[in-house]
Amino acid sequence: MNDTVAVALVTSLSTLTAAALAGSISAWTTSRQLRHQALLAGEERAEQRANAYRDMRRESYERFLSQADAAYRVLDSGWMARPFTEPPHWEAGFTARRELDEAYIRVRLVGPEQVAELGAVLVRSIGKEFRLHARIVGSRPDAPDCAAELDPSARAQALNARFATSGEFVAAAREALGAELLHMPGAVNTGRSDSGR
Repeated sequence: MNDTVAVALVTSLSTLTAAALAGSISAWTTSRQLRHQALLAGEERAEQRANAYRDMRRESYERFLSQADAAYRVLDSGWMARPFTEPPHWEAGFTARRELDEAYIRVRLVGPEQVAELGAVLVRSIGKEFRLHARIVGSRPDAPDCAAELDPSARAQALNARFATSGEFVAAAREALGAELLHMPGAVNTGRSDSGR
């Protein structure tokens, strides 16, 4: 075989080998980049879903607390009315409780269980305050005084229950929303807890 042909053949084979090797490396690099991009896209979608769910929870909690506040405002007007002249089936009170129940259903749906349980405690507390008010007003239907003056200790007891049940619900809701932030993809866990500060 001619030396020129042999050199040309070796050169051709090395060029083909180099091209094949470069193509393999390029394909491997591209594949790795695509896998990394797919992983990042998956994490981004998971983060978007977690953010949407957290926002839905926060909206549910806020709506529930807003409806509880509306029920408290109805109760306050009833406690201070001189005299209380509403019919036995107090329409504003019934409406406020129904709207609170509807908001509570959303809290139950989005959870978690501890928040839903404390929401139920708050709903029962408001119902109990409406019944307490009705009992006081019903015991002295012709009294010119407001219900808060007829039984100041009952009013104070109701206010304490409001503060306690609302505070417990808010604390549990904050904890639930904060726990979601810690478990989101990409969230930084410092290893410290609030109790350790």
